Amino acid sequence: MTGGSSITPRYRVDPADRLVLGGGQVLTCKGLTATGYLLQPFGSDMTDHVSFEQFERARQHPDFRQDTMFYTEPRARARARTLIESDDEIPAEEMPDVRWREACVRAFLDFEAQDCRNPPPAGQQRVNRTEAGLKEAMRRAGPQLMQLDYAKKAGSGLKRTARGVKAPPLSKSGNRRKARAGQKISFRAPPGPRTLLRYVVSYEEAGCQAWGLRQCHCNSGNREPRFEPEEYALMMEAVYAYLSTKRPSYEQCYKDYEDDLKRKNEERAAAGLPPLRQIGASTYRARIKRFSRFQRDCARHGIDYAIRRNCGVRRKFEVTRIGELVQIDGFKVSLIHMAVESGLWATLTPEQQKAVPKERWILLRAIDVASRCILAEVIAPTETTAAAAVLLRMMIKDKTPLAAAMGARTAWDYACVPHAIATDAGAAFRSDRFRQMLADLGITFVAPQVGQPNKRAHVERSFGTTRTQFLTHFAGQTFANVGDKGDYDPGKNANLFVDELARALVLYDVDIYHNSPHESLYGETPRNCWQRLMVESGCSRVTPGAHQLRAIFGIPLSRTVGKRGIRFLGLHYQSSDLAALLADKGEIEIPVRVDPDNLGWISVQICKTWKSVPCATSGLEGASIQEWLAVVEDQRRRYSIAAAASRPIIADALRQIRAIAAKAERRFNIAPHTYDANAIGRAEKEILHGFDIPEDASRQVKTPGEDPLAKGIPVTGQPDPDAAPKRSTRRSRGESTPTPVAPPPADDGDEDGNDWTMETPDV
Repeated sequence: MTGGSSITPRYRVDPADRLVLGGGQVLTCKGLTATGYLLQPFGSDMTDHVSFEQFERARQHPDFRQDTMFYTEPRARARARTLIESDDEIPAEEMPDVRWREACVRAFLDFEAQDCRNPPPAGQQRVNRTEAGLKEAMRRAGPQLMQLDYAKKAGSGLKRTARGVKAPPLSKSGNRRKARAGQKISFRAPPGPRTLLRYVVSYEEAGCQAWGLRQCHCNSGNREPRFEPEEYALMMEAVYAYLSTKRPSYEQCYKDYEDDLKRKNEERAAAGLPPLRQIGASTYRARIKRFSRFQRDCARHGIDYAIRRNCGVRRKFEVTRIGELVQIDGFKVSLIHMAVESGLWATLTPEQQKAVPKERWILLRAIDVASRCILAEVIAPTETTAAAAVLLRMMIKDKTPLAAAMGARTAWDYACVPHAIATDAGAAFRSDRFRQMLADLGITFVAPQVGQPNKRAHVERSFGTTRTQFLTHFAGQTFANVGDKGDYDPGKNANLFVDELARALVLYDVDIYHNSPHESLYGETPRNCWQRLMVESGCSRVTPGAHQLRAIFGIPLSRTVGKRGIRFLGLHYQSSDLAALLADKGEIEIPVRVDPDNLGWISVQICKTWKSVPCATSGLEGASIQEWLAVVEDQRRRYSIAAAASRPIIADALRQIRAIAAKAERRFNIAPHTYDANAIGRAEKEILHGFDIPEDASRQVKTPGEDPLAKGIPVTGQPDPDAAPKRSTRRSRGESTPTPVAPPPADDGDEDGNDWTMETPDV
């Protein structure tokens, strides 16, 4: 058996038919060719040729629809009369009546066709479209019509409810129960000749479709007002009294209306005027219901409540790529309540319990909508721009080393520069500084809408999940070693519980939340979704480098250029550009930007151009201001000096800061220390007064305009091992012999083994 090629179906399309293609495009067929159809858009004179294959592909679209004979005059009259176009638009409460009329019409058409083929004997009435013929059709069809379920109508034996006639009970087999002896059953009266003829004409105008038999009685009735304007105005006063912020009840407002009506009628009786009629309670309630629920809630509860209650929530956002949309929001955390509920309070000592802050802190969170992964979290006493900047920077960097320090077993490598960020209307996100950081990163800021949390549904829902599941997982389990902090002084730092809460929250988010099936992801975990989307479409943007991060998140300062460059927190930053500026302008103040998380470089503005300047002390790449100040404070406490200028103390400080910068598992804290120009100024005045770090002798600064061959011509290739470097013993005229200085003890030297050298004083 050999299979031949498939044949594309051909369809008969009348010029009066309406074709609805995907996207709502309406077409009419103007003809048929050997290869396809001639289709013309509705309202246009242009005709396009569509092949059979193209039409078949368009026909398989879910929105495709063909309405036969749509543009004929009878079909137009049927639509104008019934106000619908198809059977699926018939209201459910009108369906039994429509089906009953259709049964009557079908019975007439059947008898009419039967008598046309086989005429009855002479003397017997023939079924036709005369009055006698219509009566004869209903006489013959009566017994069959009475057996139909929808032939029965509401009577004394059937119960009527708010939704219509109550359906009859069914037996155990699912069939309709038989009527008991003596039970009253009402049947529909068959239509008369004129009514039946009207049904037949309407049915044929609609193309023999049931929707043409709809009577559209819903628009009938007396629409004229039955009450006088004064009566109606008095009732409207009671209606407006109900729409009040005092939120009175229906009964109270209607009782006040009755009292006002009685008093008004007494005044009118004294004036010889006729009394006003009372409007019923049902009409009063119906008039209030004419206001939408949104309007009623706005009047009684306020606009915010009305928006939260009545606005829709989009369950599915059209976001398919990582970083396409990130939502940021915050909610207040009661530290005392969470300590008690989680079981931590019982493990704290009385001194530690006193150190727990009594206020409510703010938890800021950023979540990626596509993968539902948490990109960053920050706990702060208040919602400030500095905290928002820390949250934004945490979003774009890998947090795996920080999570590992907290004991997490899963990587926290979710980092991206998003295309758009949606926030609430908090003051931290409305500031010019936050908007500028977003602009520098190329992130679109979605304007916040007050009172519409559904615009940030994902991050709002994540807070609810944290409240309901976080304490359940960590009750009495996470905080067993709350007192084991090493050099960390819980009595001195009042944020002891905040650190423990941050550690527990990181463990829950990284190890539990990201690895749990998510309902909105159809059972997929957020981590698996992140990895899948990273393979399919990749990350939306490239993470900026260290110098760009300093330009975006750097703290603006003003410093004076000296012979040793720029001095900041006891550290010196020198470059050839600064040396040239000093030679040209002297000691002047210039704008400076400092990265609080990386002291290895700073940015200076020279002639309206920002340049990067390295630190003269090596090993500070990746060290933060918080870590550096902790080292300096530790040195002052250990050595009890006013100015740490001796080389052994400096070497000890350098060993500590280099170890901190090189250690990947440094302590993580989502309750960060935020710095600004004022905080840095206070630290330099109080902690770093007189504390000075000399430059590394190995870091040489090139002088601008220096001859590159001044030190000789460089020679490539392997050096001669026998050749020893010659050292000149000649001194220039006027140069004195330096006094030898004894090196420090071996145990006070640098950890990296560098020889001790004396710093040359400034001339």
